[in-house]
Order: sequence, then C-alpha cells, then structure tokens
Amino acid sequence: MIIDCHVHIMTSEDDELSNLLRCADRNQIDQLCIASLSRTWSPRPSEEQLEEAAVDVLEACRRFPDRFVGFTYVSADHIEKSLELIERCNVEGPCRFVKLWISQFMDDPRLTPIYERVRELRQAVMAHTWCKATGNLEYESTFEHATRVAAQYPDLRIWIAHCSGLWEEVGRAISPYPNLCVDLSGGEPEAGIVETLLNDLPAERIFFGSDAPGRNMAVQMSKVLSAGLPPELERKILGENIAKWIEAKPPK
Repeated sequence: MIIDCHVHIMTSEDDELSNLLRCADRNQIDQLCIASLSRTWSPRPSEEQLEEAAVDVLEACRRFPDRFVGFTYVSADHIEKSLELIERCNVEGPCRFVKLWISQFMDDPRLTPIYERVRELRQAVMAHTWCKATGNLEYESTFEHATRVAAQYPDLRIWIAHCSGLWEEVGRAISPYPNLCVDLSGGEPEAGIVETLLNDLPAERIFFGSDAPGRNMAVQMSKVLSAGLPPELERKILGENIAKWIEAKPPK
C-alpha cells in the first residue's frame, strides 16, 4: 500500500482527476490524499472559496472513493464556516483531515475551536509550513508555530508539510512532540533527506507526499526509494503510517 499524503486538485473535472490517477497508477500509488485551495488560490480565502474547495473534494471522493481521501480546507478568518464544513465533510462525509494554508499562523488562537473539534474526531490537521531564505509570506507558518500547537494540544494529530522547507533541522526541532509528524512533499529531491530525518524521528513520524501536480510523484518518491531503507521502514513511510491516521475512527 502506497499513499501520497499531499496532493492538490484545482477542480473535480474528469480530465484533472483522471490525469492524477494515471500518474498514481504509473507509480503504483494506491491512494491520494487530496486538498483543494479553491479554483482561484488566495492567501485569504472567502467563505465562498472554502465552500468551492469542499464541493470539489467531496465530488472527487464520491467518484473515486477507493482512490481519494479528502482534506477540508479551513481558515481562521471564517471559523463558523470552517466548523460547518468539518461537520459536513469530516463527520458526515468522507474527509479525514483538515488543511491549513496561509491565511493565519498555525498558533493563531482563533483556530482553537477547529483544533478542539478535530481532536474530538480523532482526525488530523495538515499545515503548510516553510522556512524560506527569501522570507516567508505574511502568515506563512514555520515549524516553530507547529511546535507551539503540538505542545498546547498533545493529543491532536498534526503533520507539517514540506518538512517545513528545512529538512536538515526540522527533525531535531519537532522530536520532543510525539503528536507532530512531517511529510516529504515539495522541494528538490536532494540526497539524504529521509536519512537525516531518521536521525531524530522514528520512521512512524515521516509520511511520503508529492505535492502533485506541482511536483512529480516519481521524483518525490525517490527521496524514500533512494535512502536504502530496510523494507519495513520503507513501507511505513510510503503508506502504512498515514494509513493508520486515515483509518482512525471518531468516538461514538
């Protein structure tokens, strides 16, 4: 079982979804965790854009329930709308994760009700994070924002995207927070990424992700396949770890 934990869709149209699945099939990827940032990306999405994103993800999951696992895109600027979408998409629908982008820092106190609801559902939050040499966007989180949230909510499952753009350091920084994981998506497929992370993190806290279609699935998977890992560790990173989070059931 190989699961790409970080894939974007722009629409739920046939051509786009079919192309993603063809790419996945060529790389023997069984499932794709898909997020939409709406059809017109904006750093401060409106309620209408959050709704549009949810509709497209739900439609994709409805059409291909065995291949797609959904994220619900939320924003601290629209808490009530975000909570309504979580109820519709995650409680009543097929989504298993919540997606944060750049409309707020991860530790924005306005996100408290969202974190509490996700924790109640035993689901997970995935947050875009980067540490850019050229300077981050206005509300672009880093792994330091993530560690503050992980400390405040020790039973909330969180993973930070892209190794926060600083794979040489991120493992050491997040190591003390067992509820905080990383995905390998985006960035260049440099040698040593996975090996360096494993110096500070157990394999269970590392997820394969591509950031497709903006990044090539095969190229991003090479970060794992080139690491010379024992088969059991490779299987965990390529799919078993995130599969456990997908399969987590909300309390009755």
